[in-house]
Amino acid sequence: MLRIMSVLKVFGVLVIVPVSLGFYLPVSNINVTFYAHTLLELHRQVCPVIEYRNLVILWLSHDIVMDAVLPHIISEITYTKTVSNEVILNITNDNIYHSCNLLLIDSLNDFEIVNSLQESVKVIHFYPKWIHELTKASANETMLQLVRFGYQVVYDHSNTIAIYRRNKYSNQTTTIDPNKIAVPDETRDMHGYNITMYNYEPISTVMTFDAYFLELVCSKRNATAIHITNFSHPWDIYTSFGLNYMDQKWIIPAFGTTFTAINVPRAKPKPIVSVLIDPFDKYVWITYLMLVLAMAVTISQFGEILGRCRFVEIVLELIMTCLAGPSRTYGGTFENRLLTMFCLMGIVLISSYQSLIISFMSIVRYGSEINTLEEIREQCVFEDYDEPRSFGFKTYPNGTYLGYGLGCSFEISRDSEPLTIMITSNLITVRQGYGKEDYIRYRIEKYRFANVRFFEYPMCFVVLPRIRELFLFYTQTVFESGIYEYYYKNKSTPAWLYKRNKFANEVVNVKDLMLLWYAYMCGILLSIVSLVLEKVVHKEFKG
Repeated sequence: MLRIMSVLKVFGVLVIVPVSLGFYLPVSNINVTFYAHTLLELHRQVCPVIEYRNLVILWLSHDIVMDAVLPHIISEITYTKTVSNEVILNITNDNIYHSCNLLLIDSLNDFEIVNSLQESVKVIHFYPKWIHELTKASANETMLQLVRFGYQVVYDHSNTIAIYRRNKYSNQTTTIDPNKIAVPDETRDMHGYNITMYNYEPISTVMTFDAYFLELVCSKRNATAIHITNFSHPWDIYTSFGLNYMDQKWIIPAFGTTFTAINVPRAKPKPIVSVLIDPFDKYVWITYLMLVLAMAVTISQFGEILGRCRFVEIVLELIMTCLAGPSRTYGGTFENRLLTMFCLMGIVLISSYQSLIISFMSIVRYGSEINTLEEIREQCVFEDYDEPRSFGFKTYPNGTYLGYGLGCSFEISRDSEPLTIMITSNLITVRQGYGKEDYIRYRIEKYRFANVRFFEYPMCFVVLPRIRELFLFYTQTVFESGIYEYYYKNKSTPAWLYKRNKFANEVVNVKDLMLLWYAYMCGILLSIVSLVLEKVVHKEFKG
């Protein structure tokens, strides 16, 4: 048949394709509307427009029927169209996995050309009846396999169409009535089909819902759940962990989240002397000191008895008055009123100070935790590699050891900190003196997750295209029902709780009281120096 090049203008899109002269000849004995309507209706049911927006037409045939039907299919406006006559050059992964493919074939050799499309999710073959008869009588298993994938639309030139579909789960061929097309859901009964899930053992022993979910799906669809731990074996589905598979074409939303957490050291315990300082903040102490200095200046200028003392002595007397009452004689109307008000203020101040100390004896004696991004930048030190540098965090040279519970680190996590600790502990190689329990104890006592998180994404399943729709349906069902949250909330897990010590529970030792010992020794030294100076000064005056 003579073929020429033609330019079709379809809704503003120019498509240059080779066509036959039969395209221009009147074909009165062919019911083009019937052929086109049958193909379009089958395509609409097999490939809903909400999921498969594009129709890829592989034009390998120029039979008179196909040349007459093709313009009607292209002119349908619901779907976008990609018309090609080259499989290798023009068909992409998006065409195979996320589009519907219509293959127009008129020879047995064309089946070998479309062999690379066997993994296509949705395929419709359109070929003459004589090809169908030849393949039925053929003993070539390869040829039969090529014919059986997808939906087979068989036509002849007498306006008849037959639609066949090979069910890969039951291995039976069904016939669809072209006058009343109803495409059945083959996954309703999968006839014991094996659905294989790859489980990474350190994770699957903790996150058991993934295996439970597969068992649930298989029980609903009469399939068999197979769990493997060797990734080299063929699989149908597995859970992606981390960010390595975010660009995969086969991912669907799964349950839980994955994120990059910051392991930060826990707050260090404060010295026991801090219980004497913490009841009042720095502003209260500064205000009190300014009050004492102001009163000391006033008394030194206007006091009748204490005004005769040195300024330092007046300051010490005011502090002693606040702690234990006056130790010197004072008099005069001004001094009496001023010191009486100061004593009343001291009663309120000291009583509240003592009450706060008693209360502080029973609360946590730790400093502030590292939580915000600013605190991480100021207080955290990371090992020197690319990720901390990209965030502008402080680093220390590689090979340097900071000590236990000092440095910060990144950790790829799942759902929560307790679950991540359990997963990480499964990666620990148990050896003498160090194992999972030791790691968990060390991890809980020394480190915690900061509140800030990086790269938080929902978990994803990597699913082969042939069962993608099945798992999309059931993952959406789990999301709406809340089964995932209910499953882990009602599952017993280790109750790991980091308990902080209280002052009342601590045994006070020399190290805790070191600051008081320093103050005591400084006081003794100051007393000795004062005594020596007093002896020297008095001796000079007598001389």
